[in-house]
Amino acid sequence: MVSKELGEKAWKCVADEFMERLQQHQRYLFHVAYRLTGNTEDAKDLTQETLWHAHRKSNKYVYEKSLKAWLRTLMTNRFRDQKRKKSLHIVTLDDTFIQSEPPPDAVMSVEEQVEQKILLEHIKKEIRELPEIYRRVIILRHYHGLSYTEISQELDIPEGTVKTQLFRSRKMLKERLSRKLER
Repeated sequence: MVSKELGEKAWKCVADEFMERLQQHQRYLFHVAYRLTGNTEDAKDLTQETLWHAHRKSNKYVYEKSLKAWLRTLMTNRFRDQKRKKSLHIVTLDDTFIQSEPPPDAVMSVEEQVEQKILLEHIKKEIRELPEIYRRVIILRHYHGLSYTEISQELDIPEGTVKTQLFRSRKMLKERLSRKLER
């Protein structure tokens, strides 16, 4: 019983010491975060998230390596993950989204309806600008609702080719929309 209490005290002491070491790098982390995000509030949030994440992952830190470099890597990865999640959320291209009408059970505010309509127009414009080989499979799949087999028969191409062309056209659309939304 006594050795268990000593073990817990020792662990708490190590955790407190690690937290102090993390706090020593807070100012440095804020400067890195500011360069990544470009504004003070996001930089503060990213700094706090990184410190919290580092504290949770303290068992993964190798003490022989630079704490500063480890923290910078954690922060950069966290920033990239957040940015990736935001861009993926914005330009998700699935069967239900590309359809011209929102689902009837969707309850959206006027602002959300306008934003969706604008985004849908951007998507339609980008689809029109795709090379013919990719545009036709997107239109048949998302606007006419044809299955892979039906598209294959309609275009007289193998089903595997249909899947490949759909994958490539969606990827192309996603890249184009991401670039436009970043501007």
